[in-house]
Amino acid sequence: MLGQNFSKMFEIKYLDEANVSQMVWQASWGFSTRSIGAMIMMHSDNKGLVLPPKVAQTQIVIMPIFNKGDDLAVLNAKCEEVGASLRESGLRVVVDLSDNHTPAYKFNVWELRGTPIRLELGGRDLKKNEVRCVIRHNGEKS
Repeated sequence: MLGQNFSKMFEIKYLDEANVSQMVWQASWGFSTRSIGAMIMMHSDNKGLVLPPKVAQTQIVIMPIFNKGDDLAVLNAKCEEVGASLRESGLRVVVDLSDNHTPAYKFNVWELRGTPIRLELGGRDLKKNEVRCVIRHNGEKS
């Protein structure tokens, strides 16, 4: 809340309901934009953003990792199923089924965006009923 300091200095006025000239009261949004800038500076590395899960637009990205011989339709369906289950838990999830880029390219795109968790699901993972989880801030894989 900046009060009326600037309105008095620059004579910024308005007419109230009684048609009387009044000085405006001002607020500043500078804190919000500066705090976003500070968060980006504090939460980034050479790969891009490293966002805390609570503020990340996408908390989890799920990607199919397919090889020759894998049934892509089954793999994609399982990715969607896992995504739906996580969304029901209240998480913000994107299932990246795009097939016009390599997995490494897609990993890079989502790392730049700061997505905290990446889930990879391949044909072998599907047979084992597993998924690979990669944590963005430390690169830990499990």
